[in-house]
This record gives sequence, structure tokens and C-alpha cells, in this order.
Amino acid sequence: MDLSALADALSERPEEPMALGVLLGLTVGEPAALAQTPDIPEGATKGEYATLIRLIVMEVRP
Repeated sequence: MDLSALADALSERPEEPMALGVLLGLTVGEPAALAQTPDIPEGATKGEYATLIRLIVMEVRP
């Protein structure tokens, strides 16, 4: 799974809280994708985290 596909999957329910378990479940068997993901900001929703991933894909660094 590439990062764009991960962001798309997270955007399906953008209002839900983001958690490490969600990220691990979506990247199971794909350690390279997991290694590229940013830290999950405290209190972030799936939609907010998806936006952060999209910024990384576009090479915009916070």
C-alpha cells in the first residue's frame, strides 16, 4: 500500500479518531509504508491524519 492509498482509506471515515491500531491494521505486512508515515498527532481524526499524509506525499514538510 502506498501512502496515497493509505490516505484514501483513512478518508472513508474522516471524523473517527485516529489511533496506532488503525495505522497498524492498514499497513499489515507492509513495513516500508509504515516507516514512511508521520507520528500521529494527539487527538487527530482519521481525516486530519489523511491530510498530513497527503502533504508528505506532495513533499510539503511541516
